[in-house]
Amino acid sequence: MVQERLLAFQALRPEEAEVLVAAVRRVVPHKQPALQEAAWFTALAIDGQAVADLSFRALLKEGLADLDRRARERWGRGFAPSGPAEQDEILREVEDSLFFQRLVNATVSDFYNRRIVWETIGYPGLHADGGYRDKGFDRLEW
Repeated sequence: MVQERLLAFQALRPEEAEVLVAAVRRVVPHKQPALQEAAWFTALAIDGQAVADLSFRALLKEGLADLDRRARERWGRGFAPSGPAEQDEILREVEDSLFFQRLVNATVSDFYNRRIVWETIGYPGLHADGGYRDKGFDRLEW
């Protein structure tokens, strides 16, 4: 099933897509299953951006290869199968890079614009949907 899902990516090869999904899940490290699924869809959306923007595609492929290379050199396994603490360590090493900045921007922009994320974290939605202003913004738990 996992391999089949990775074939949905268009700009990235399955092994690159696997690294992207793992990186996105570390940028938004929510544990809830619905949010893990949303992170996968965010990675797919980032791939879609890479289809349309060749310079972003090159940056993304280079950055993902770098993450994977660093993990292999350090632990003898790729970035995706490495543990969360190991992945975080590598991401901290590249956090000043253009790749990382674009990855975070694309991830946060897409991920937190999904209704399933809003519902899961308790955000009541847009004002047009009767969002936080009409639902008592000063009484929300989030």
